[in-house]
Amino acid sequence: MSEIRILSAAQVDKLFTVEMAMQAVEDAYTQKCSGAGGVWPMVFHEFEHGVADLDIKSGDLGAKQIFGLKLVSWYGKNPERGLPELFGTLLLCDRETGAPVALMNAGPITGLRTGAAAAVGTKYLARPDSKRLLMVGCGAQSAYMTAATLYAMPGLSHVTLANPRTPGKAAVRLPAFAARVSALLDGCGVEREVAFESAWDFESAVRSADVILTATPSREPLIKRDWVQPGTHLSCIGADMSGKQELESALLGSARVFGDDAGQCFAVGECEIPHREGVLDALTAEIGDVILGRAQGRVSNEDITVFDSTGIALQDLASGAVILERARELDVGLVTEL
Repeated sequence: MSEIRILSAAQVDKLFTVEMAMQAVEDAYTQKCSGAGGVWPMVFHEFEHGVADLDIKSGDLGAKQIFGLKLVSWYGKNPERGLPELFGTLLLCDRETGAPVALMNAGPITGLRTGAAAAVGTKYLARPDSKRLLMVGCGAQSAYMTAATLYAMPGLSHVTLANPRTPGKAAVRLPAFAARVSALLDGCGVEREVAFESAWDFESAVRSADVILTATPSREPLIKRDWVQPGTHLSCIGADMSGKQELESALLGSARVFGDDAGQCFAVGECEIPHREGVLDALTAEIGDVILGRAQGRVSNEDITVFDSTGIALQDLASGAVILERARELDVGLVTEL
């Protein structure tokens, strides 16, 4: 018989911090590029077009001696039933025996690890003297991305929240956004003096930013090449399926472009459309190779750098591994025999 530890959403939320997410995501990137970890083919099934589907992302995290999967199901009619649209579940197994060791709610993991992914790209590619951060998109993910980036870049002192098409939404969202960012930083013992504001003139906000984070479902470019100043860094997570695009193609054509997984970036990421248009032939490098010192990130303070973060299974597995370690230390969760 084998024992498995089961963790609820509330328990995962209490255990997992921005600091842990940053460490886990960096570990995932380096294991991928060093060959210690592997990503397996994604499974996608649509039960009913536009109504219900699922995807399964899986892989092997050799250095942690685990493998596993994250299953995410989306049921668009669930709110009518009083249920969430999304359910995410993470399963971890022992690499030596194959035995399941943990089952946990993946909802809190997805938000923090996705935010940390954007922040890791910023940490290794942005100018160290960056001061002004622009967050493009007002959804739930925006606070995670901003908090993780503030954690990674101590010099950032000004945050602007923007909704490019409806500026008023950013103004309404701003108080809750700022409070959530502060709470996430408090969770890992970080206090920061940061000025928060919303953007009414989107072009001006882009022109004045040192770091730009994007998290929108846009299928049309929101940020034009001419608006982005030399030395700016952009971390983009919005393009997660074919046809989505947040940046004008010419911007990627003139930038140093990095990604988490080259194949995925060109298939469904921000790189897809510029590549199809013949503007972008290849990544400068994967971010894991930059972290490992195998590739150079920013070459000069004038470079425009772009990080295309599409999300890989190893981020979830590495996050789950550190959560499991902490849960064992604190004896949190339900432990039962299978």
